[in-house]
Amino acid sequence: MKKKKGMDEMIKKNNGKTKWMALLLISCLTLSLAACGDKYVMPYSDYDLSEYVKLGDYKGIEATETKVSVTDDEVQAEIQSRVKAAAKQVEKKEGTAVKGDSVKIVYTGKLNGKAFEGGSTGADGTTITLGSSGYIPGFDDGVIGMKVGEMKTLNLQFPQDYGKEELNGKNVDFDVTLSAIMVTETPKYDVDFVKAHSKETTIAGYEKSVKKELYAKKKSAAEEEIRNQIWGKIMDNAKILKYPEKEIAACKETNKQYYESYAKQYGMELKDFVKQYAGMDEKAYQEYLQKYAEAIVSQEMVMYSIAKAENITISDEEYKQKMEDFKKDQGVTDEKAFKQQYGKSFEEYVGKDNLMKSFLLEEVIQFAVDHAKIVPAADTAEKKA
Repeated sequence: MKKKKGMDEMIKKNNGKTKWMALLLISCLTLSLAACGDKYVMPYSDYDLSEYVKLGDYKGIEATETKVSVTDDEVQAEIQSRVKAAAKQVEKKEGTAVKGDSVKIVYTGKLNGKAFEGGSTGADGTTITLGSSGYIPGFDDGVIGMKVGEMKTLNLQFPQDYGKEELNGKNVDFDVTLSAIMVTETPKYDVDFVKAHSKETTIAGYEKSVKKELYAKKKSAAEEEIRNQIWGKIMDNAKILKYPEKEIAACKETNKQYYESYAKQYGMELKDFVKQYAGMDEKAYQEYLQKYAEAIVSQEMVMYSIAKAENITISDEEYKQKMEDFKKDQGVTDEKAFKQQYGKSFEEYVGKDNLMKSFLLEEVIQFAVDHAKIVPAADTAEKKA
């Protein structure tokens, strides 16, 4: 019924020089879902990485600490956001529809007096916003002015370029019933709201808890920023001598599979998908794959080189604990249910190699943070003054 629209989700191109920070590395590592077998083999263990990368300074790195605070205005803004998010749409069973209204309708579309495939809602109906539904010309205008409970036949015509040969330019009748006008009801911010949406029993207690939550989020973001600063400088200080072609090829293949999975979802060939949604022709795409792989492999080699130099390892016990923590972060609380849904355990699905890389990266960066020079924001301001 609706006009065809472009995809909302697009792959974004990476333009210009990029610092490949820790979070990006972790996200790239988790693209691969290959199983690793029963015996874990440390990646790059068969390389003498000193032939591929020369580490620069990774201890004593200077990073600027962000001052964290939460204002009363930020607390109130967060609360209003939560109140708005708690709003519900309810069906208003009286009134006249006007442009901009969200309405619930039931309709049956007929060509030459017969219902056609995809032209009806069924008894449950559907909800549209009048004036921006995306339906064919004249549909929204025909519903505007209807009263709740009224049935009306709209005599319309499909556009010549609708996209379906059997419907292009054809006259169509829609029997439409306006079931309800949808009205948004926003709860009042009071003690009842507080009790319904938190463990607090007073407004003062709720606002204090919100402030605490906001502070924790800002603190976590500030700490992550320090980690990213440090990792970025470590990468800047390192010199890549050459790349192991085997690892480059594997990374390129993983990334290619990632794009192919997207293309398949949209029923497109990879080259067409990349052209349309990433704006790259075949040459540009191959260059992207190469640069992307080099960026990832660079980080991996630096990570493993530091781990080896500082004897940073992940024991079996540490791995088990970190995996359990990671599962909780991902909302995986029932391993049996996960396996039933995906056909693999969580570890098999993500891949032990990917998990180990992520966990080792955390340890390497934490080592660098522990040996870094963290400059408080106040000290930075004083230096500038």
